[in-house]
Amino acid sequence: MELKLPDLGEGVIEGEIVKWLVKPGDKITEDQVVLEIMTDKATVEIPTKFSGTVGELCFKEGEIAKVGQVILRAEGAAPSAKKPTETTAAPSPAKPQPAVTKAPAPAAAPIASFQNRDVQASPAVRKAAREKGVDLSTIRGSGPHGRVLMEDLSQTPSMGGRGFSRGQRGVRTEERVPVRGVRRKIVEKMAQSKRTAAHFTYVEECDVTELAEFRLKLKPMAEKMGTKITFMPFLAKAAVIALKEFPELNATLLEDNGTPTEIVYKKYYNIGIAVDTEDGLTVPVVKDVDCKGVWELSRDIVEISQKARDRKLQPADFQEGTFTITNAGNIGGLLATPVINYPEVAIMGVHQIKKRPVVDKNNQIVIRDIMYLSLSLDHRVVDGAVAARFMNRVVGLIQDPKVLLMELMGEDF
Repeated sequence: MELKLPDLGEGVIEGEIVKWLVKPGDKITEDQVVLEIMTDKATVEIPTKFSGTVGELCFKEGEIAKVGQVILRAEGAAPSAKKPTETTAAPSPAKPQPAVTKAPAPAAAPIASFQNRDVQASPAVRKAAREKGVDLSTIRGSGPHGRVLMEDLSQTPSMGGRGFSRGQRGVRTEERVPVRGVRRKIVEKMAQSKRTAAHFTYVEECDVTELAEFRLKLKPMAEKMGTKITFMPFLAKAAVIALKEFPELNATLLEDNGTPTEIVYKKYYNIGIAVDTEDGLTVPVVKDVDCKGVWELSRDIVEISQKARDRKLQPADFQEGTFTITNAGNIGGLLATPVINYPEVAIMGVHQIKKRPVVDKNNQIVIRDIMYLSLSLDHRVVDGAVAARFMNRVVGLIQDPKVLLMELMGEDF
């Protein structure tokens, strides 16, 4: 029997083999998940449609398979009319049958030890590590943010996992990684956005001293409720309140071969939350933010952010976004001009909070927690004055939590 890569929907035509969960000789049962595959939208688990013994894995980890291609062959397999009522706790591995003509993926060392999700490394580096029998968790990466590069694999156990920050003296090395999966989607979306939307950015500062104090008071309560409270739920709720008053920012411009035809004003509020992951920046969507209280919204943001980092997002998690918030404040940097998440027309950047001297209403110099907010917009849809008024509304809500809470009265806070 043959298992083909199924139609994954949403226009997906191929996927990258991330991790095989079985090997030749393993017993498999109907509906058993045998593979994790990463498309340009999400990481998806692929189950079998039959029972039998794995004979051949037709693709290695890191390779690209197209929809309809055979990805696994099984010996002595037959479709099951129903799921088995019981499974064997510890199946005995069987050797591949002589009929198998293609060598299985290398398995010189336990694969699980080389799939540490906390290690930053490209699929090509992970593949090379498996083939060399190198445990990535013992390597100190010389790339950005500790990313393990190909040349880092030359580190030996005698180095105690602490390698050189550069290659051999006098030798210039390179690493070439195919543009696939999430990175390819980022490339396509960012280029489309810059090529299509007429970007402009509006910037304002925001005094978050009172909000920071309020958040600290809520932290113990959040822990009791099994979640954590960040600034993001308040920013999202403030944005939704302002979006209702300035619908131009919660819209999409429809085009026909480059000719604008309609502006669609969305009456629902699905906020994209940009998440920094090992594979790059991804933007899952929290649905119906206007209908959720702060606690529920906080849990949803924490949950979907963790799913993004664990590569567990599904295609539906990326759909129907109307406005995006990207938060680089925990990394640093004074200010940035984010790229619009096309086909949306606006994105709000949240930046680092720093203590700064400011002049208060009594003309006294005081120390306050100040944060910059940047708003990138499609000038074809959003006028500068509208952008300024929207930002003023958001800043007013964030600077005075009491005003924000009054706006949220009646919700399950």
